[in-house]
Amino acid sequence: MRGFGTLISAAATLALAAFASAQSEPATGQPVPDRGTPIAATPAQDGTRSSRYAELVPPDMSATEACSGFKSTTECAAALHAAQNLGIPFKDLKSRMSGGEKLGAAIHDLKPGADARSEVSRAEEQARADLRAPRH
Repeated sequence: MRGFGTLISAAATLALAAFASAQSEPATGQPVPDRGTPIAATPAQDGTRSSRYAELVPPDMSATEACSGFKSTTECAAALHAAQNLGIPFKDLKSRMSGGEKLGAAIHDLKPGADARSEVSRAEEQARADLRAPRH
């Protein structure tokens, strides 16, 4: 059973990496996404998941690196969203979560003044929306 979970995690990570790398070279005439701009403020370039994730992954790491160690693509995406929403370094959030902390506890530790419970809900909903987004 553990091997099956690892297989699913690896497949999800590869899928996220494919989505993010698809955005590395925009097609002629498409704008280059600004990694520092929140998704909600960015006009949808093509409505794909790849553009959403490419904007969230820190510039010094690949999507595969970003999601390694997470249990699922959704968990990784929620952490990426929470880091951006709260201005928390993703590497710090990932480090805590990789050490066994839940997203809410990691948020509370890194940004004590934040409403961790509502921020988790917000980030998880954003992640689910990204995963539901239609592919073009």
